[in-house]
Amino acid sequence: MTAMSLDQLVGALRGGVISLLSDGGGGEWRVSGAELLDCPEALGTIAPGHLLLGVGLHIADRDALGTALRTAADNSCALAVKCPTPPPPEMSAQVGETGVPVLAVDPQVPWTRVQRLITTILAARETVAEPGGGATGGDLFSLANAVAGIVGGAVAIMDTQQVVVAYSNLPDQPIDETRRRGILGRRVPEDALADHLDREVWVSDTVVRRHRPGDLPRTAVVIRAGEDVLGSLWAAFPDEAAATDCGPTLQEAARVAALHMLALRRQVDADQESRDRALRHALEGRSGQGDSPGGVRLPAVLVGLAEAAGARGSETSWEAGTAARRRAALLRTLDLAVLDGRSLGYEPAAALLDDRVYVLLPTPGSGSVSTGVLLDHLLDRVRHSLHRSFTAVDSPVIGTASALVAARRDIDAALGHLREQCAGPGAYHAEDLRPELVLRRLVGAVREDAELRTGVAERLRSHDAEHATDYCATLLTYLRHFGDVAAASDELHIHQNTLRLRLRRAEQLFDVSLADPTRRLLLTLELTALARQSEPTTPD
Repeated sequence: MTAMSLDQLVGALRGGVISLLSDGGGGEWRVSGAELLDCPEALGTIAPGHLLLGVGLHIADRDALGTALRTAADNSCALAVKCPTPPPPEMSAQVGETGVPVLAVDPQVPWTRVQRLITTILAARETVAEPGGGATGGDLFSLANAVAGIVGGAVAIMDTQQVVVAYSNLPDQPIDETRRRGILGRRVPEDALADHLDREVWVSDTVVRRHRPGDLPRTAVVIRAGEDVLGSLWAAFPDEAAATDCGPTLQEAARVAALHMLALRRQVDADQESRDRALRHALEGRSGQGDSPGGVRLPAVLVGLAEAAGARGSETSWEAGTAARRRAALLRTLDLAVLDGRSLGYEPAAALLDDRVYVLLPTPGSGSVSTGVLLDHLLDRVRHSLHRSFTAVDSPVIGTASALVAARRDIDAALGHLREQCAGPGAYHAEDLRPELVLRRLVGAVREDAELRTGVAERLRSHDAEHATDYCATLLTYLRHFGDVAAASDELHIHQNTLRLRLRRAEQLFDVSLADPTRRLLLTLELTALARQSEPTTPD
């Protein structure tokens, strides 16, 4: 790829994604590529001039920062770190001593996106530098008209989400029903998707001819910037003979279109950042009062994702870098959720809060699949791509800001309940778990408010602690089994007569009335609250 200076790279990544902390103090540094600094043993193969992305690097750790700076210096590379601007004074001093160029990345921007943006910008710059690649034309519609006039066909340009971003509109162009519906709907018609997404088209480095029954013959070429696919350009012709000898023109048009598509992608990313920021503020209650949260599209469905019960057990807590890898997996899950949502016709917003990913899917979605199918697809991709298992819970349709906050509370409670129950990974519905969520709230209220308790459970607990008895567990198990002595004794691993004896003694010692429905209900809630209080807490 063609190298570019640090100043040019910072200027190309508009929107404050990257800023220059140190220019290295010695001449103009030029960047020719980007690599993740998460596998030191692979650095021997990296040529000088790359930008090393400090994944998992905490700038407060002077030793780790020093190691990263030495690695960059030894390989004649620049370093990118996530830190606030301006940086802490001690960091500036440490960076200045090494002579290594250092860039600061916005902490909210995922590393994978930074790498993709840098790679595509460098690739697009290389395209412009190639002979014949300097003509940028006007906008994409002007480009489509220019190409259509040269090849004698009708041109359409689509992005990777199958959205028609531009098309030619010259007089007397050939047109068929698929093109007409695609232009009116601004996306590839559903019945033509299989042909549009055919593998032959998207892996080819040259033009590909396609002729679907009932349609005009077409020629397609993929629009790329380096290895990054940005979209495709299609030309429809009145007959097969007219489609010949247009390959070089379409390939040249694809190179020019890549520059425009890259600019469009930057705009889409900026819009995505705005939506994500609005969602994060709304979920944190920072979007202001009222039912119109700025920047959040409603009505919508909110989805919460967390690692499934037992998934964290695969990594021991003492293992170095475990927390950083978990955080990286969550960020990549967030990226996948946005990409999947876009590819299926939604305009999602996503936020990572604590250890949970939240995705807002506006409704009605223009996608061809339901929210449930999208979630199943996302969980499958995460399992195969990241080797992680997640639990997802979706809300009913939300129409107001207050309902959005309530939906997050329900989802958090549902995820906490599923973790406590060691539920398997997969997609769940908050409405299906409504009884469990109501019970959690009742138990929480009983635990926090002494006026909602009779005090019997506390007396039982004190007696158990003082005399090494087990009345709390015995009564709670019996009540959960609705008075089924056989089932309760099996769970407690005691004889049925032993259980009956304990129940009689509890009634005698603590004035427990197991025949009174009201007292049974209150005792169940109080004992459950005590049991939950002694368990490890999970965020709701």
